[in-house]
Amino acid sequence: MTIEITKADVLTAGGQRAIYQHPHDASKLIKVLHPDVVVKGRSRFASLTETWFPGLRNRAISKEYQEYLRIMLANPEPDFAPPFSHFYGFVTTNLGLGCLTEKICAADGGLGSTLRDLNKISALTQTHIDLLNKTISRIFQLNIRASDLNAGNLVFGHRDAGGTLAPLDCIVVDGLGDVHAIPVRSMARWSNKIALQRSFARLARKNAPLVWDNDQCKISIDP
Repeated sequence: MTIEITKADVLTAGGQRAIYQHPHDASKLIKVLHPDVVVKGRSRFASLTETWFPGLRNRAISKEYQEYLRIMLANPEPDFAPPFSHFYGFVTTNLGLGCLTEKICAADGGLGSTLRDLNKISALTQTHIDLLNKTISRIFQLNIRASDLNAGNLVFGHRDAGGTLAPLDCIVVDGLGDVHAIPVRSMARWSNKIALQRSFARLARKNAPLVWDNDQCKISIDP
């Protein structure tokens, strides 16, 4: 069955995928690859590389799903709640193949707020920072491999808990998987820890006044 969505119904869009509300399920989103790489927001080198080697985009999606499966299979407990959004496979849409994912929503049912957006309007509270650090701690604990831990991929919102909203949380919604040509993150736990530390240090550096403590592996707001 083909799911009908319209370009006018797009909720948000990144460099590679547009995100739509599932027309029949308020708790799910559909991510559809852009027909061509969108240059805005991406480095010229990345855009040119993906234009020359379009298979790289499919590889990134494959790595994302592989990492999701690796973590979920290693944690089969029914009450396991990962610090990232759930993946539900692929669906056919009139705009192309779509990735079906969990929606992390605001209290009003809209999309949750990203770390980047909240920081831009100086709306980050200590509650947000505590939730962010809880997620960071779990990422290290679970040894999650992620290649794009930017502030736009960390969302504060609620999961759908059987028709009711779960408590506010900080969830990684994109960027999972070791997509690099030399898979350093996949070689050992210690090498992934170093890569994660560098990723969070870069995230804080690009989103002042956030500050990264490499020894404690925590983020704070510089007073």
